[in-house]
Amino acid sequence: MSSISSLSPRSLGVSQVSARSRESTAAKLTVTTAEGDKVTLSFAQDTRANFSAGAAYGPNGQATAARSSFRQETQVAVKIEGNLSDAELSDIKDLIGQLAQPGEPKAARSGPALDTLQSFEFAYRRRVEVDLRASQYSIDA
Repeated sequence: MSSISSLSPRSLGVSQVSARSRESTAAKLTVTTAEGDKVTLSFAQDTRANFSAGAAYGPNGQATAARSSFRQETQVAVKIEGNLSDAELSDIKDLIGQLAQPGEPKAARSGPALDTLQSFEFAYRRRVEVDLRASQYSIDA
């Protein structure tokens, strides 16, 4: 690709660049307490960004344009089956704090005993997509 400044005064051309990105994240935590209560927390987020710019040039000058957009959707859901005690609620908060910490496997961490909880299931998924494109066309007239 030649730079616009190196083209002859009679050159005609177009250059364009575009970028798109999408990131989706989903997490679901289901906790069963020792008393049989069940709590399900779910989170989903979808983020999209687009950018494009272009220029057309010719013997009479140059025109440029740019456009961008951003969109983010978030969904959060909480389902509680049963009645949670203060101790169960506290243990669930502690569990969420432990799951949110990066690093070593969850079973190897030391922390609160979470005695009021019988079991939990946790799933997390993250996907990132990026698409970049650029082109330039010129004609020496």
